[in-house]
Amino acid sequence: MQNRIPPKRVNKLILAGGVVNTLGGLITIVEPGACWYGYCWDESAYNVPLGIGILLVGLFMLVMAFRKGRRDYKETFICPRCETALPYGEVAEEVCPECGAAMEPLKGFYDRHPERKEKR
Repeated sequence: MQNRIPPKRVNKLILAGGVVNTLGGLITIVEPGACWYGYCWDESAYNVPLGIGILLVGLFMLVMAFRKGRRDYKETFICPRCETALPYGEVAEEVCPECGAAMEPLKGFYDRHPERKEKR
C-alpha cells in the first residue's frame, strides 16, 4: 500500500493558494507600488498584465480545489475479472493488484455486469 496525502489536506492547500493568488492579483492591479521593510518598488508599467496573470492562476486553483473534492475517497472498487473488492486508498492507479485488470467502482457494478449477478 502506498502512502497518500489525505485528500482533504490537498484541497485545503489548493484552496488557500487560490485565495492568496486571487487576492494578490487584485491587489497588484489596484495598487501598483508598495514598500516592505524600507524597500519600495513601482510596478505601474506592468501591473495590469501581471495582476491578471496572478488572478487567473488563483481562479484556476480555486476551481481545481472544488472539483478535486468531488471524488469519493471512501469509494470501493471491484475487479471485473477476479471480483476482488478494495477501497480506493488501496487501489494503485485503479488497477487490480491480483490480476492487473482495470478496476471499476462497486456502485452499479452488477447493473453493468448482469452476468456476474447470476453467478452468485
